[in-house]
Amino acid sequence: MAWHPAHDGLLPYFLIYTSVSAAIHTAVCYLSPPTASLAQFRGPTRPTSHGLLARVYGVKNTYTSLIRIYAAYHITNPELYHLAMCTFAGVLFLYGTEWLVYRTVRTREVGFPLVTASSGLIWMLAQREFYLH
Repeated sequence: MAWHPAHDGLLPYFLIYTSVSAAIHTAVCYLSPPTASLAQFRGPTRPTSHGLLARVYGVKNTYTSLIRIYAAYHITNPELYHLAMCTFAGVLFLYGTEWLVYRTVRTREVGFPLVTASSGLIWMLAQREFYLH
């Protein structure tokens, strides 16, 4: 596998960036104290930070990272493309419900994940025909 995706466009690089970000956060979830890896959950009804919750969150980040990196290098594969879209929809669902329903995150902590996930999902929807023609 080459270091650079074989397909034109910037979307594969965005997928690599978000994949690496998720992989780094996986490492944080496993190697740092739970208070560090779960720092974004500081809302009024935040859960108690403990190792199990941090590791579960790390597992979520692991499969998110793997799906996105495979999609970046195989961007014309419809199944991988749609799975990568689902990872962004999943992040929107996770943070949206934690922010608006469960109130475990505050607005300032939810901003970056919501912007990144919504940008990724909108971008992938808009470029779907270009990559999957």
